[in-house]
Amino acid sequence: MKKMQPNPLLYVDNFSFGYENSEKLILNELHFSLRVHETTLLIGASGSGKSSLALCLNGLYPDTVEGISSGDIFYRGKNIQDFQKGELNQKIGIVFQEPESQFCMITVEDELAFTLENRKVAPSEMPERISEVLSAVGMNDCQNRKIYELSGGQKQKIALAAVLLLEPELLILDEPTANLDPVSRIEFIQLIKQIQEKQKLAVFIIEHQIEDWLDITDRILVLGKQGTIIADGNAASIFVDYYFLLKKEGIFLPKQFSNTVDSYPIPVKSPPPVKRDALITIEKMSFHHKKQPILQEINLKIHRGEFVAIVGENGAGKSTLLQLMTGLLTPQKGTINFYDKPVEKWDEKELRKRMGYVFQNPEHQFITDTVYDELTFGMKLNGWSTAELNTAATTLLKQFHLEKNKYSNPFSLSGGEKRRLSVATMLDETPDILFFDEPTFGQDAETTRELMCMIDSLRQNGTAIVFVTHDMDIVDTVDRAIVLYQQHIHYNGEPESLWKQADLLEKARLRPPYRIQVLHKEGESLDLVH
Repeated sequence: MKKMQPNPLLYVDNFSFGYENSEKLILNELHFSLRVHETTLLIGASGSGKSSLALCLNGLYPDTVEGISSGDIFYRGKNIQDFQKGELNQKIGIVFQEPESQFCMITVEDELAFTLENRKVAPSEMPERISEVLSAVGMNDCQNRKIYELSGGQKQKIALAAVLLLEPELLILDEPTANLDPVSRIEFIQLIKQIQEKQKLAVFIIEHQIEDWLDITDRILVLGKQGTIIADGNAASIFVDYYFLLKKEGIFLPKQFSNTVDSYPIPVKSPPPVKRDALITIEKMSFHHKKQPILQEINLKIHRGEFVAIVGENGAGKSTLLQLMTGLLTPQKGTINFYDKPVEKWDEKELRKRMGYVFQNPEHQFITDTVYDELTFGMKLNGWSTAELNTAATTLLKQFHLEKNKYSNPFSLSGGEKRRLSVATMLDETPDILFFDEPTFGQDAETTRELMCMIDSLRQNGTAIVFVTHDMDIVDTVDRAIVLYQQHIHYNGEPESLWKQADLLEKARLRPPYRIQVLHKEGESLDLVH
């Protein structure tokens, strides 16, 4: 047993946790401590229990779920079970993996005011505090906006603002940058550093993409697939001494610690099929919401078997463009055709068979009580036999590493497992085109590689793939990149040429992929366009 650090802020003593209906513990005899003002990074494979651990540290688990636990967690020497209801939540603030799950009000201002009300802050003081915290997270112009109108990245910042108003001593962040554009990710990390230094917080971060966090991290904990801490130390010791163990666990390795740029777990780009007829044709399309222009004069074609990435800063309209192409939204101007027929004129059932859409928030597409029922829901509607259902479901469960979750409620899965399930539900048929909104969110290295290989196989069979993503290493592998900026398409072409557009990358808050960054450092010319 490890010796407890002197005067820890939080001390975890032989703690285990599992769900009542599960034979396997998620967290198994954990023993570690967190120190005052320390920044700790927790890494591990998808589904290893990282989010469950965060919720246990905060006291939300096991009380709010059908869970069982053993061992103890102490906060400043006091068992967290001895705190009054709601008391611990103000001392240990948490920004959830899905920020929507922690919002209670309609508008940004009301959400932040609600937090202050719970702290019994005088109404006369609220406007100044709300203004200050919105300024701190770079959301000054969103005070009067409705939360559901915000992009995923903007919601993440509002969730952080609400937690900061609690003035916690320990801040837990569960994949806080997953929905942020590349530049916003750097700004967010610097913001956390500034907040940590100013407020003397301890920060506990859960992340898969960890490179940008290393400069502000004091310590790294590695949670293994069996729910135990398998490594604890600084970055150099973790990624050098435990290099092969981390690879075996399927954990993303920081590229600066990898042997080669090619270690990023994405398959080599293969050429698209020769047949290239247009599936989606958009002409002079514009869309606004409540008189606010979102997209203007969009002209775009998506071809059979093509792999296309749509990129841009948070709030650029990327998810909106996907919803327009799938017929979930209707433009006020212009046309969107699927094959040669307007999207809105397709029979709904036929359209959904030929077109798949994986939402940014996977919970938005779950409609049943078990993973098995979720996978087979569409098959049942299409008249599949019981034998066909079982065969297809078994294949998908194995392919997406969800066998152990067959009878679990989809909403009880980890963030990465929810994402894999949301992708799997779109594959009961082989659609003509698949739309993905941040599909690698919450995925470790192993599941990311498998997802990308599966996507490559689909496109080789003629399925067009359209991604919305902030991961520039993935964008580096696609056939075509689309850059949205200030409601318009500002780039439509091969990624290799995009990386030379230095001014556009800066304006659209993008960064080139790691491969290009290495070439820059090694002094190779890219013929940059300014």
